[in-house]
Amino acid sequence: MARKPVKVSPYDVEPIRLNERTNFKLIDPTTVESQHLTFGMVSVDPGGICEPGHAHDEQEEIFFCLNGRGIVYIGEKREPWEIAPKDAIFIPPGTYHNLENPHATPLEVLWIQSPAGWVFDKHPDLKEKAARGEA
Repeated sequence: MARKPVKVSPYDVEPIRLNERTNFKLIDPTTVESQHLTFGMVSVDPGGICEPGHAHDEQEEIFFCLNGRGIVYIGEKREPWEIAPKDAIFIPPGTYHNLENPHATPLEVLWIQSPAGWVFDKHPDLKEKAARGEA
């Protein structure tokens, strides 16, 4: 069966509320049968952080800021990198990362992972920790 182009909006998918953020998994093997990437958006509450921070064994990831300002913690030393609208951050496999919104307005960031597969689908224990806001 040939795959077809698909248009997906955050309004078309079930929001995934995890403590101080809401994720929208838009493009993924589980949503549109994507074979090579997973793509979504996270809205981080004012004052929120995306615990637990983590690293992907095999996946590259890109963060692209749409709205707001925040901090991405990168690497073993948790180096803080500011992220603002139109900024993109590339995260190689095996690199720790976490996203924080220390400001009073929401932070919206697109995320793209390749190869395909959402980290919380692959690691349900990590999703449970994220729902509780545990580091």
